[in-house]
Amino acid sequence: MQLEEIVKEIKSKVDIVDYIGRYLTLQKEGSSYKAVCPFHPDKNPSFYIKPSEQFFKCFGCDNKGDVITFAMKYHSLEFKEAVEMLAKEIGISVDDKKSENNLQKQQEPVEQIITYVERCQVNSSLAKSYFASRGIPDSFIEKYRVGFDIEANAVVFPIVQDGKVICWTRRNIGETEHKYDFPKGFNGMPFNLDILKDEQQTSVFITEGIFDALTIEAALGQPAIALNSCNNQSNFLQALNKIKPKNKKFYILFDNDENEAGQKAAKQLFDKLKTEYKVALCNWDRDIPYKDINEFWLANPEDCIKFLQWQLKTSFYPYALISMLPSYEDFIKSERFESIPTGFKNLDKVLNGGLVAGNLYVFGAKPSVGKTTFLLQLMDNFLQQGYDCVFLSAEMPKEEILTRIFCREYGLKKANVKVPAFDFYRKLRTKSASSEEMQDYMNVVQDYVKKYAFRLHIIEQQKLDDIPYTLDHLQKPILFIDYLQLLQPAKPYQSDKQRVDLIMQELFEIKNRFLIPVVAISSLNRENYDKDDMTAFKESGSIEYGTAAAFLMQRDDDRVVHDYYKGNGYTITFKCVKNRYGSIGDDITMRFWGGIYLFEEIDSKDNSL
Repeated sequence: MQLEEIVKEIKSKVDIVDYIGRYLTLQKEGSSYKAVCPFHPDKNPSFYIKPSEQFFKCFGCDNKGDVITFAMKYHSLEFKEAVEMLAKEIGISVDDKKSENNLQKQQEPVEQIITYVERCQVNSSLAKSYFASRGIPDSFIEKYRVGFDIEANAVVFPIVQDGKVICWTRRNIGETEHKYDFPKGFNGMPFNLDILKDEQQTSVFITEGIFDALTIEAALGQPAIALNSCNNQSNFLQALNKIKPKNKKFYILFDNDENEAGQKAAKQLFDKLKTEYKVALCNWDRDIPYKDINEFWLANPEDCIKFLQWQLKTSFYPYALISMLPSYEDFIKSERFESIPTGFKNLDKVLNGGLVAGNLYVFGAKPSVGKTTFLLQLMDNFLQQGYDCVFLSAEMPKEEILTRIFCREYGLKKANVKVPAFDFYRKLRTKSASSEEMQDYMNVVQDYVKKYAFRLHIIEQQKLDDIPYTLDHLQKPILFIDYLQLLQPAKPYQSDKQRVDLIMQELFEIKNRFLIPVVAISSLNRENYDKDDMTAFKESGSIEYGTAAAFLMQRDDDRVVHDYYKGNGYTITFKCVKNRYGSIGDDITMRFWGGIYLFEEIDSKDNSL
């Protein structure tokens, strides 16, 4: 069977929705399906599949094509490899010589590639200004036989293997649809593969882009390999396995971004190399703001050189003490090393000063104890200290959260008006508030928004998907979860315990990655409402071992007081049942004024105002 026939057979028998659905979570939308794109940082689903056309397109990064194209991009395969993989699924072999010849015919002939490269080399001097703008020496233009395509306004790099030009890559300048182009039939070939045969070079950096590779050479004086996209691994691996170089250490230095596809590709390459070669993943420090090594080089050459030298020294020892020292020094000098006061004096005493970065704190309570109100007030205390607060509401809509916040502020402002917040909440719901009351309320809303417009972030969701993206743009964040048992993990689960275990894993990754405190509310077991230990928590095991401190919120219905302005005050005991940084068993007593959505600390023996 000829290659064209095999391709046609694949497209007719491998349904694109079924195939992509193996790797992405698809949502039905009309006659199409949508998903979060795997090829670029995608906050909202921008990847669409049209079943009727057997075609996909991302409106964020403009990747598009059929099922073969998706297989190539997702699995980092060449066209023939993707065809072979998909053909096996429908029981067809493409190993015959005729298919091989047909595949080769689809690629631009080498003679045309060489002619194009030589024509562009005549204009090589025109590449100087662009090289200068990227901080790369002019001498590299001659060394790598760089050309310039005047018509396309692009810098042209010949791709050389065994001293012969086999391909080219073109870096387009200015506003263009694509930054990089390749000859017909080529997805991208690695740059500088011949250094695999250079026995003098024992340390080899592997980058995504050519200018990143040239940056490393400019900074350290040693050539580097560029894959021409983190997804173009197959040609590199083929050359590597053919040459099988000895006495080489590989350093994978992909871009410094939050692109999950890029991170996944780096780890894939690492996993493919680690069994046969010495290889390390370079680590970008969380405080380095540059998106890639070339941008780092342009902004601060001296620090860039130090960074690369540090990678050579420590990348193979990521868990050694020396590797941890720089980040630790930065940590103890930063504000994150200090405990953060909660705004509740007695609670801070129990916690030895307040919350600590990189820790999880859980407050558990049965219904109608005011746990959401407490969490909102705790959050407000941190907002007043200048922290950025992210509130993940898994239960209430954001409008309800905002209404409670604003009603509390309204109640505090109108402290001498009888039970203002709760009464006003009813008026809002029944549309019975006077125009004067509404004006006062809206003034409160506007004042609060002015203070915390870009510091308070409320996410109405039962998954943690959007949390990393949000935290990544904040300076001093704290994360609040309302509440733990409603969250749905990214991975499938079979029981409530397994679900909470997976959520705890995701929270651990977040708190450790961003080094922030996380405060969560948990529900209690009905049969253990009155227990005074960890067994009161649902799925207590994962909570017990995963938290820095855990408190049970218990309401004493025998100690209810009344205030003319605040309404009923319920006595809430916070019993500490887990405390990593202090003793357990310390009780904190607060009064919960439901009328104005407010908690106040009181002496544990006080039963009066």
